[in-house]
Amino acid sequence: MLAVYRWTHWTSFKNLMLVMFGAWLAFFFVTHTFIKSLNRIVVPVIELPLGAYMPFQAAMIVFAVSLFWFVRATR
Repeated sequence: MLAVYRWTHWTSFKNLMLVMFGAWLAFFFVTHTFIKSLNRIVVPVIELPLGAYMPFQAAMIVFAVSLFWFVRATR
């Protein structure tokens, strides 16, 4: 058996990963559901449709927040 399974916090870490994965899926599913209506709006400075700009920015924000959340939760 692997040593990681002997870690006492494995169940809480696994639950945290499942919650983060579910939140990630829900966020990006909602974003991609409304992508056609979001593409009608153009970001004025960079002339990029909001349906393309929003997922790019959101992916970076969600990644950074999830990193901080994981570090804080596993201390």
